Amino acid sequence: MKIVAVVNQKGGVAKTTTTANLGACLAARGYRTLLIDLDPQANLTLGLGIEWYALECSLNHVLLDPDEVPLKNILHQIADLPLYLAPGHLDLAHAEAMLMPRPDSAYRLRNSLEDLFKEETFDWVFIDCPPSLGTLTQNAIVASSHLLIPTEPKFYAFAGMDTLNKMIVGLTKGLRFRIELLGVLLTMYERGTRLHQTIAEEIRERFGDKVFQTVIYKNVRLSESEVEGMPIILFDRRATGAQNYEQLAEEILNRATG
Repeated sequence: MKIVAVVNQKGGVAKTTTTANLGACLAARGYRTLLIDLDPQANLTLGLGIEWYALECSLNHVLLDPDEVPLKNILHQIADLPLYLAPGHLDLAHAEAMLMPRPDSAYRLRNSLEDLFKEETFDWVFIDCPPSLGTLTQNAIVASSHLLIPTEPKFYAFAGMDTLNKMIVGLTKGLRFRIELLGVLLTMYERGTRLHQTIAEEIRERFGDKVFQTVIYKNVRLSESEVEGMPIILFDRRATGAQNYEQLAEEILNRATG
């Protein structure tokens, strides 16, 4: 089992889109996949057709009181796939503030996952992180075996990766855990844009074979599928976005088994 934090402190780089669609592509291949919406915006939850504001319990309850609300109690199956969602909620922002002074604040999600895995088996877990390096993102990183870093080929998204790397180094030393970089993913790529080509080349030069060969091109059908509350492969399998994420799933499986 691989637990993957989808993380970048820069917002708008397709973390949520990648979490939803990569997870769906793996589930469509028969892999039992869990998605965790750790972002207080709860866009992953809404984008998969679940109204967070109508839920009795969501991830904020799990983090604050796991004995009362264990993770297994909030899971929702998506479509007819072996794809499950731990939904987010606006109140995750409040939960983060409540967790900060607690000595085990960075381990809450990890402990909840360990309890879940005593009863449920998953092949892949993907955690959609907020665009910050606060307690919620720390929870995701500490709980994970791997990182997946989506980045738009623009200067500010690329520059933010340095800060992220420094935080991860600090966490791994201070909290004594190991994590590997599964890969850097170029997203929202526009064909024929010189700026995108230049920064993409710079990213590939710096991270080498850790950068996925697959590129996620800018595709309006991806946004339309989120409005309809379903992954792109269920909304329009012929769309460029669907083909991109199918290719990414194949590349990730090859990396995981290679």
